Amino acid sequence: MSNKLLKVSNLTVEFFKKVALEDITLELPPGVHAILGPNSSGKSTLLKAIASLIPIKKGEVIYDGISISKLPPKKRAQIVGYCWQNPYQGFFEDSVKREIEFILKNTNAKASEEVLEILGINKLYEKNPFRLSGGEARRVSIASIVVADQPIILLDEPFNDMDLDGYLSIVNLLSFFRKRNKTVIIALNNSMHLNLVKPDDVFVIYSGRIVEKTTLRELNDDVLEKYNIVTRKLILESAC
Repeated sequence: MSNKLLKVSNLTVEFFKKVALEDITLELPPGVHAILGPNSSGKSTLLKAIASLIPIKKGEVIYDGISISKLPPKKRAQIVGYCWQNPYQGFFEDSVKREIEFILKNTNAKASEEVLEILGINKLYEKNPFRLSGGEARRVSIASIVVADQPIILLDEPFNDMDLDGYLSIVNLLSFFRKRNKTVIIALNNSMHLNLVKPDDVFVIYSGRIVEKTTLRELNDDVLEKYNIVTRKLILESAC
């Protein structure tokens, strides 16, 4: 069983000379790790920086002793799978089947049939991904990335637009990833979703900085309110 570490060291990102991420350091073993924060706190930027999809001003992202940013794109895609917050943003083809084939071709990977089954993709194969519902598009977007079986999976707000079946598919997918000893980072702005994810740890991000490292059990409403994250109590009440 692999215990390779993902290390994020002093990561700083700027957009037009404005700091978007400041001096972020993480050391993540295989497991499920949650990045929790309000909108525009830096969650998506952090995931994109880890995947080397945006320039890094300072710092480094290392997996198993290798700097991810220094790898050629094809090799990088074999190690890191990033699932976009806007699922349609990652589509290129005119059918779901071709979307799946695209990532497999570009990573020299074989399809993970378990992933396709968990996300219910087979029944969508002949559909145009740009014409899918929000929940269907999100499942296809996730499948089209993680089907290549990368050791690092980055999920950006995967519960958005999902119905109950979609929620369950994500929960089952995370269970599958745990069994495969993957390193999963999941960005969330809704604390209710932590109860579904059951992460090994929770990192609270605010204004581009990690301000709290805690666990689901230890996370309290004071922290959520301090950093403008909706509390569990309010979310559960609104769902009743």
